[in-house]
Amino acid sequence: MHILQVTPYFHPHFGGVESHVLGLSENLIKLGHEVEVVTSRYSRMAETENLNGIKVTRLPQWINIYNTPLVTAIQAFVRRSHADIVHVHSPPPFTERFAAKGAKESNKPLVVTHHCDLELKGLLGNVAVNLYQNMLGRYPLEAADRVISTTNSYATTSRSLWNIDVDVVPNAVDIDRFHPTNEGDFIREKYAKKDEPLALFVGRLVPHKGIGILIRAISYTQIGKLLIIGDGPYLSWLKKLVKKLNLESRVIFVGPISDYWLPAYYAATNVVVLPSTSRLEAFGIVGLEGMATAKPLILSDIPGVREVISPEEGFIVEPLDPEAIAEALEKIWNYPEMAKQMGKRGRKRVETLFSWEKVSKDIETIFLNLISK
Repeated sequence: MHILQVTPYFHPHFGGVESHVLGLSENLIKLGHEVEVVTSRYSRMAETENLNGIKVTRLPQWINIYNTPLVTAIQAFVRRSHADIVHVHSPPPFTERFAAKGAKESNKPLVVTHHCDLELKGLLGNVAVNLYQNMLGRYPLEAADRVISTTNSYATTSRSLWNIDVDVVPNAVDIDRFHPTNEGDFIREKYAKKDEPLALFVGRLVPHKGIGILIRAISYTQIGKLLIIGDGPYLSWLKKLVKKLNLESRVIFVGPISDYWLPAYYAATNVVVLPSTSRLEAFGIVGLEGMATAKPLILSDIPGVREVISPEEGFIVEPLDPEAIAEALEKIWNYPEMAKQMGKRGRKRVETLFSWEKVSKDIETIFLNLISK
């Protein structure tokens, strides 16, 4: 089967959707399929390349608005493609519409994975989102032969997915790369004293990730440090907050790091925290990476994210509540045996539900059923 993945951005662009498309493509190839990715080109990138067996085509952006690439050439590319099935990943918007048009013009089966809803700050942002959803955004979902959401709770609470039949297939993680046996002592020695507890945040430094709430939570605790891995437009504000709260010695901005070193950072820490505050966070692959490394989690109680764990693998706390996060941190740090058992149960949950072997086969089944019809 020749599968065409269509995504607004792709590796090495950093993000959950990009990570998902890369992992899914690699694992579909392992299942014997031919996988091609078409995406936007930014910076000085080659137009075509082969990445781990994936043929990647990067088309020029006509314009970029709100970090959303408009690549009108995707419609013609999809129409001319020899793919047996077109799999579109959304958001950011527009790419999904161009791909859906191309797929329908050439009678190709179309699958859309709706990773999260659109959300922009401010009055102008809200107007832009409503205009898109009302005028353009419904078409790809209604034209799709199948629509995938990563969790039940997100699908049932999404305005975009109202009256849409949805297949639920979760995100996945490489359970061999992120593993309890990974070595992280050299990271711990760099940032912490002996037996000093460490919390970890990994992600883009943007407002909806709730990093400011997490930093405030650290100010409510008496022990432990927080490592923040990532970069983004929120960095300067976050550093000012750390200084204002006198937490310079306890909150460490590691910066962006190579993917190669990421498993070691998970291994070095005691707990992974995902304090997101909005629907732009619909799942949280970071949580899977932490669970695969047998670390307990602290997650916000928001649709999608809350389904990653049960109370046996960590704590689900109210979003925007630093005291709730602080309480969960102290429970994990003060009761290491409880935390260890949470981590073990999390590892087992990941192996059962969120391995790439399982998830890629679930998506393959959707594709094969469509083609057989």
